[in-house]
Amino acid sequence: MAVDYLNALGASGSGLNIKQLTTSLVDADTAPRRAAAEKKIASAEVSISALGTLRSRLQGLDDALGLVTQTSVLKATSSSSALSLTVTDRSKVQTQSTEIEVHQIATRQVLEFGGFTSASQTLAAGSVAVDFGVWFAPEGETEATSFAANPDLPGSSIAVGEGATLEDLAKALSSIRGVTARVLDKGDGTFSLGVISEPGSGSALRFTVTEAVPGAGLARFDTTASNGAAEVQAAANAVLTVDGITISRASNEITDLLAGTTLTLTGTTSSPATVGFSRDAKAAETAMTYLVEELNSTVALLKDLTLRATDGSQSGDLAGDRTAETLRRALTAMISQPMNGHGEKPVYLSQLGVSTNRDGSLRFDAKAFATAFEQKPELFDAIFSNSFSSPDAGVTVSGALGAAARSGDFAFSRDGSGKATIGGSATLGIPTGEGQTRFIVLSGELGGLVVTADDTVTGATIRFGRSFASTLRGLLAGALDSGGAIAQRENKINATLDAQTTVLEGLDLRAAKLEQRYLAQFTAMEQAVSRFKSTGTYLQNLVDQWNSD
Repeated sequence: MAVDYLNALGASGSGLNIKQLTTSLVDADTAPRRAAAEKKIASAEVSISALGTLRSRLQGLDDALGLVTQTSVLKATSSSSALSLTVTDRSKVQTQSTEIEVHQIATRQVLEFGGFTSASQTLAAGSVAVDFGVWFAPEGETEATSFAANPDLPGSSIAVGEGATLEDLAKALSSIRGVTARVLDKGDGTFSLGVISEPGSGSALRFTVTEAVPGAGLARFDTTASNGAAEVQAAANAVLTVDGITISRASNEITDLLAGTTLTLTGTTSSPATVGFSRDAKAAETAMTYLVEELNSTVALLKDLTLRATDGSQSGDLAGDRTAETLRRALTAMISQPMNGHGEKPVYLSQLGVSTNRDGSLRFDAKAFATAFEQKPELFDAIFSNSFSSPDAGVTVSGALGAAARSGDFAFSRDGSGKATIGGSATLGIPTGEGQTRFIVLSGELGGLVVTADDTVTGATIRFGRSFASTLRGLLAGALDSGGAIAQRENKINATLDAQTTVLEGLDLRAAKLEQRYLAQFTAMEQAVSRFKSTGTYLQNLVDQWNSD
């Protein structure tokens, strides 16, 4: 059986419980600080858990936004498979139907130079000048032997050196913008050089050959007099009638016919096809209902987490947390703030049947939404789609702007030299060759904005409208990103946990040292008391003996 020497020593000395006394003294020194550290750790752990719950809810809202923004309620329809429509700018689309008949699609010029023995057959030296333009038949003739150069497509020239092969010539021709060339094995023991232009009659090719040694054979590629011997397919424009009006375009991708759309031609039609647009009211209502439900769940959670108890009830786990309260205020303000840049007047959620209850939650009135959607469906686009527009003729706007870009109107201004600024930002101007110039903002708040303007336009208003979904996703990204507000707050709380854990470890070490010191001191005291008691007993016995004598 183990002997408790400290208590035995105390019993023979002062009579105090040394162990209990030591424990009490150590607790008196460390317990207050230990309790404070443990309280901070418990609070930090609650906050970390609550932030995790908040992160999950915000991520759910972000996922919901991604889902509803991918669902387009604007539908483009065509009664013919020969032409299709793609919506590029919802704000510009007009919902009336249009009749379009395609008489001819735009084609590329195809040239074939045949009779070669292999792709590596060597050619005579010289040069080939390549020009772009239109081949046409002179008056009174049927063969297209005259050529008019296209001033918007500058020509080029390539050198054919000694020992160059047919494959080398194909690669050199393909290096010219607007030309595609390749060597083809015909399968009958011969090879051909095929050369293809871009679509449109104005993109046809003319080759002018200069031989280093006249008569050496490079002139077989010369088409200066006529394309007849080499042409497999002539370049042509697309020809179509739109509501009875005949028009022509150089491409089968037509972006300037129906506002806000791209019309793609894949074939001709035997009769007018009907194209039009419709908006799915039921899909729009479903999207709005889902969005309001997700917003309500998020607002309710933020309200519960940041609740400050005033009547003895329990406070929220993030009461007083600046990050959570900032998010709550920002989200609440966003719901009521105007969405600018989507037209002459701002757009509000309340215009689409969304209102705020007294407790801060949202209420969605499906009937009011249906009425608003029927009367002015473009309001719905302001919820889920950024818009680019201009109220001025001859100007189209597009782009992909960053989170820093604000909604609103910006001035487009072009000086006499052709340089332009948009909202004070410098632009890079690129002529399109169609009497227009494309201006791109490369940096700053409007970086990524693209404005295409007729060359006669010197000033205009450029309008950018950030959607509610885009603004909300920006807020969520600021909270959820790896370096966002929640992560920063978690880092601070984890730093507090680490610091308080270090405090507890320090207190454990201090308690051990104090216990060791107190035990040593009390042991020495008890030993002294024991000696004094032993001496006292000896003296008492001696006195008693004297008295008995």
